[in-house]
Amino acid sequence: MCVCVCVDKEAREASTGKEESVATFKGNEFFCYDLSMTPIQSSTDEITLSFRTLQRNGLMLHTGKSADYVNLSLKSGAVWLVINLGSGAFEALVEPVNGKFNDNAWHDVKVTRNLRQHSGIGHAMVNKLHYMEIESLLCLLDCSCGVCGPGEIFRDVRTQESEEGDSFHTVPVNEEWCGVCGFPPEIYNKVTISVDGILTTTGYTQEDYTMLGSDDFFYIGGSPNTADLPGSPVSNNFMGCLKDVVYKNNDFKLELSRLAIERDPKISLNGDLVFRCEDVAALDPVTFETPESYIALPRWDTKKTSSISFDFRTTEPSGLLLFSHGKPQGTKEQRHGRELKTDYFAMELLDGFLFLLMDMGSGSIKLKASNKKVNDGEWCHVDFQREGRKGSISVNSRTMPFNSNEGSEILDLDSDMYLGGLPETRQGLVLPPEVWTALLNYGYVGCVRDLFIDGKSRDVRRLAEIQSAPGVSSFCTRELQKRCSSAPCGNAGVCKEGWNRYICDCTGTGFLGSNCEIEATVLSYDGSMYLKIIMPGTMHTEAEDLALRFMSQRAYGLLVATTSKESADTLRLELDGGRVKLTVNLDCIRIDCNLSKGPETLYAGQKLNDNEWHAVKVVRRGKNLQLSVDNVTVEGQMTGAHTRLEFHNIETGIMTERRFISVVPSNFVGHLQGLTVNGVPYLDQCKNGDISYCELNARFGMRHIIADPVTFRSKGSYLALATLQAYASMHLFFQFKTTSSDGLILYNSGDGSDFIVVELVKGYVHYVFDLGNGPSLMKGNSDKPLNDNQWHNVVVSRDTNNMHTLKIDSHTVTQHSNGARNLDLKGK
Repeated sequence: MCVCVCVDKEAREASTGKEESVATFKGNEFFCYDLSMTPIQSSTDEITLSFRTLQRNGLMLHTGKSADYVNLSLKSGAVWLVINLGSGAFEALVEPVNGKFNDNAWHDVKVTRNLRQHSGIGHAMVNKLHYMEIESLLCLLDCSCGVCGPGEIFRDVRTQESEEGDSFHTVPVNEEWCGVCGFPPEIYNKVTISVDGILTTTGYTQEDYTMLGSDDFFYIGGSPNTADLPGSPVSNNFMGCLKDVVYKNNDFKLELSRLAIERDPKISLNGDLVFRCEDVAALDPVTFETPESYIALPRWDTKKTSSISFDFRTTEPSGLLLFSHGKPQGTKEQRHGRELKTDYFAMELLDGFLFLLMDMGSGSIKLKASNKKVNDGEWCHVDFQREGRKGSISVNSRTMPFNSNEGSEILDLDSDMYLGGLPETRQGLVLPPEVWTALLNYGYVGCVRDLFIDGKSRDVRRLAEIQSAPGVSSFCTRELQKRCSSAPCGNAGVCKEGWNRYICDCTGTGFLGSNCEIEATVLSYDGSMYLKIIMPGTMHTEAEDLALRFMSQRAYGLLVATTSKESADTLRLELDGGRVKLTVNLDCIRIDCNLSKGPETLYAGQKLNDNEWHAVKVVRRGKNLQLSVDNVTVEGQMTGAHTRLEFHNIETGIMTERRFISVVPSNFVGHLQGLTVNGVPYLDQCKNGDISYCELNARFGMRHIIADPVTFRSKGSYLALATLQAYASMHLFFQFKTTSSDGLILYNSGDGSDFIVVELVKGYVHYVFDLGNGPSLMKGNSDKPLNDNQWHNVVVSRDTNNMHTLKIDSHTVTQHSNGARNLDLKGK
């Protein structure tokens, strides 16, 4: 159904000769007309204005409060009209098929509302229209006043299904009802909005309420708190030029722009209004090119009400978008050694979803604001509004309400607000455990534009220039070229596509750097050595990323553990029988929370004590655990509601904090490399002196490890040890050096004929065993005699399938034995 709105060309030309009343608005300006002395009570209204802007969103006009108002705004480059006469909001959207209205050209808007009455003729009609959805049509149609030009755009209107279950109807946009789709109620309000005399939308309000009543203000170009206006689809003020704003009804006419210029007593001017049309630059987007880049915004004076809106665009799954916090609660003595409690506000991307996080002192809110992933490379609009403990966050027009716990209605922030990430030096910052991206060091990489805080624009491009913010550029383009196609990651690093960048995952490679080009530091441990990183303050986390590589010939030993001076909290990795064991213990009893069943454990890998490099990775997100060894992953989930890990230290090699642990892990013998916790390469930082809180006696470099050496000074000397546990399987490792060509190294007898012998014969290692089927001999295949006064490594093992292995340094021989499968040793 097409409607032709024809404009009298002569009338339009004549109107251009009038003196125009125009004003420029830059986001902080507006004017208002006081209606308290002359309130509106009307059934017929007309609003006209012209606008010119480059900005996508902004309030142009509003009057009324509670459930009796009219709002005219620009949202996402389209004109939005919202009217409520007490029976629910009526919304209409007008947008061109091609382009947007924020094209810096003048556009004329006309809104009319007329009370109508008719004699009903039969067809039932939905009498509540909740939402107007516009479909575009192209038509060429004869009209009584002429012919519309080719390609002009017209609209028809549809009502969307209401909450009461009303049917979906098509309402033709005619001057009079045609009877095809039914009839309006006997008394109704007809509302028409047109833009540039061509784009026309018509709808009908409920018959029960026909009068617009307002004794508030007429706001033009903005308001003190646009987000708080009833029915406002935007939270920010207008930026651009408005002219000839006029309201009239059947009783009077208000030429609001002219009254503002004449400084009428009922007009209040706010901000630096200029009564001429000046160019207002669009709020240029910025790109955060690296996770380390950020912009510091001024302190946000939120108090009881607040609003933020912005657009972002990225393809990367995680990153901190906004963060600010308040003053720590309690005295310095009360806060010492405990988790600091502050008010805070944050928005973060996590695995492609947007989260809102906030605490006003009565408990934290963590709200998943998007129902689908928003890292699709398209612009995503976010609108946050709050009044006291209640509020909402809208993501691409999908709104999620929230309520905070009983208590304070004040969000008291004291720090700068950080956009895109956090400073590298974080002294004085209080990072809540709930804000995972902050503690994981996930900075945002992507674009941001149109930032409005409490309705006022923030020129982030200008702020970036003033702060000389590294890694922040004043444009936003999405490169289609695949950066990984050039294979930029060296040394087996895995390349991932980011936002206009490649990301090299160097985990498990033994290298660091943006291209995995820097060899990671190796630390060597001989069983009496350790590295202890003392954190500058008490850490509280709910999410961790941990990665390392290790090499060892021992089946048991501590790899790394977080430890606390005040609790049994720990996240610990250790070798346990040749497997990697992950233990996570959160001391729930100490803080009187819902009790869990105790430490959570996961195992991965087998026979990892083979003196080869193995890569380990741990990912924890709240209750969810992942343990990966050499790219094989096992998963687990923690029980109980408590997810917070407290620690003061990160320890490797030896666990020194033992007060809260019943079984202490064995000391580690071997090598560690590439230890990173939440993105921080601690071994390399300790070696380079980048951090001063490292305590260690382990040795940097790939050292030859000699653990617990003893010297036999005569042929008659020996050492008696406990019986070798080798009944079903065994793993024996030792090192030796000698100048003698022959000698018994190890002997253990058993029941019957069972025994095991390791000896040196003419400089070569022999392994002799008897499981009851008669003696068997395995000779080491060294390429030269071993009595050269150099240290040599020996591994003797047998698995449950009776596969025997003898490994001398890097030379290995194997042998399978049939028959008896058990080695029954006794004695020493």
